[in-house]
Amino acid sequence: MTSRTDTEVVQRFSPDPTRPDDLLASIVALTERTTKLALDSAMEAAQADALGKLTVVVEQVCRIAVGAGVAAGEIGWLVTELGACGADEEQLAQAGIAIAGLQSSMFSVAFAVQEFATSGGPVELRSSADALRRSALQLDERLVELHPAA
Repeated sequence: MTSRTDTEVVQRFSPDPTRPDDLLASIVALTERTTKLALDSAMEAAQADALGKLTVVVEQVCRIAVGAGVAAGEIGWLVTELGACGADEEQLAQAGIAIAGLQSSMFSVAFAVQEFATSGGPVELRSSADALRRSALQLDERLVELHPAA
């Protein structure tokens, strides 16, 4: 077992100039996967609803909400890393576009889930819709971080 002394410095970033590209690729991939998860889960929930399988509906909607929350947290970390490693304006803009697209999908799915819950769906769906909206709103903070007011 090794111990660290207070005088040791651990570098968080390497001087690798491809780091911003790697982080951008991770952000884009994560937003695409999360959008796909949300849409696939929403379609599965709709199919389950058509078959009267409300338990499956709730499971799918909870899956969306949990996945979106995890993704929002990971995106937050990636955006912070992207800003800290010297990404250029084009990279920041590309990350912003990917995040805004995910945010739009999350708001749309949250609205659909809320509508279903309001029209007689299981009450558990309301909390999932709220969780989706909160995750989408967390992405606002990331968008501001990418494009701070001048």
